[in-house]
Amino acid sequence: MKINLFSKIIFILLLAFTVNSFVYFSFGNLYSSTVLNYADFENQFHSGIYQYRILSGYFLIWIYDFLSSLNIDYQIFKLKFFNTDAEPKMYLSFFILNTIFLILSSIVLVFITETKNFIATQSEKILMISVAIFAISLSQFVIVPYDVSSYFFLLFFFFFLLKYLEKDSALNLIILLVILIISTFNRESSALSLSLAATLLYAKFGLKKKMYLPIIFLFVSFIAVYLGMRLWSESFSTNDGNLLEENFSQPKNFLGILFWMIFFIFTLILAKDRKGVRLILIFHVLSFPYILMCFYTGILYEVRLYIPIFLTSLILSRTEFSRFD
Repeated sequence: MKINLFSKIIFILLLAFTVNSFVYFSFGNLYSSTVLNYADFENQFHSGIYQYRILSGYFLIWIYDFLSSLNIDYQIFKLKFFNTDAEPKMYLSFFILNTIFLILSSIVLVFITETKNFIATQSEKILMISVAIFAISLSQFVIVPYDVSSYFFLLFFFFFLLKYLEKDSALNLIILLVILIISTFNRESSALSLSLAATLLYAKFGLKKKMYLPIIFLFVSFIAVYLGMRLWSESFSTNDGNLLEENFSQPKNFLGILFWMIFFIFTLILAKDRKGVRLILIFHVLSFPYILMCFYTGILYEVRLYIPIFLTSLILSRTEFSRFD
């Protein structure tokens, strides 16, 4: 069955909304129950490494303030929390924020799969986007304001990177720089955009000037924002402690490692040919600093940490670079 672009966008939009709604309103959230009120959110997300993820924090507070201006009876949602201090209004704010960005991410995925560089049938495109939606939604047993928005910025960067590779104009490069800067204000995992850019630029141009120059501009922009926020706050925190031993000793984190392995293998299976496999492997190698920090200071049971790598690898598995020529 062949469907037009508008119909595909409507379907994907509805799928993203429906799946995320079931995740938020059909299951009790035990894992993130301690940050589901305003005071606890302020304490956690305005200290340590979290204080530099300012954009999504502002988004969440704006939604919370807007809901505060409305006369809503939250009993209609029939929410039940494991923590008695949890606020329905804060939970609904998380839901609205993350659902909006899940929908936006899904729409960008549609446009990426419709580029001439993405090689797949219409059915395969729909299935791959659906897998991405379910993977993002599943990972939201850890509720934070910055993850889903960071996926959107990464995918948005991917889309315009494809445009840049098709036509390496100054305008397209400027757009990439702006996206990267905004993304870095949202979360430092925007560094994965640098890994992605290096992967695709190398695949397109090899070790030539056309590869190096954009990477230098992008790297300088990332570092300027990354260090600038720390200089402004007079703090250079890069992590919240060493969790390496915990990640290799607790059973729940073994399950997280298994998730990483299975979803990594999944993208390799989907790869259209050896070139696709090679791109995925190169991207993982260039993402090693991010992966290392996940093992060192992240909790691997929080599978959300692998989602941005998975989403990128999913697209790389079906991207054909000969079509840029």
